[in-house]
Amino acid sequence: MRGFEPLAWLFQVITGILMVFLITVHFLVTHSAHNLLSYESVIERLSRLDYRLFYALLLFVVSFHAFNGLRAVILDTEGGMRRKKLVNASVALVAVIMIAYGLFLLFKL
Repeated sequence: MRGFEPLAWLFQVITGILMVFLITVHFLVTHSAHNLLSYESVIERLSRLDYRLFYALLLFVVSFHAFNGLRAVILDTEGGMRRKKLVNASVALVAVIMIAYGLFLLFKL
């Protein structure tokens, strides 16, 4: 494998598989027991480091998958490949900002 695109595709597949597992765990934790969606139980759950780390991992995996997919769709357009560096840099910048904001919100609780 040479270049960035095959590696980006490989990570797209890996994050897709990871998302199935992580989102299943998320749904089992939050939707299988009664009252786990109340404000108090969410705050209590997010006060634990293990849950914060789990949600940080979920944030990274979902964000990479989403932004890499968006990047691929833009590059598939007529003008996308002509501006590949701009597309890559712009999507990466927005992804970093969004992930940083998500981590800030997650760990400030």
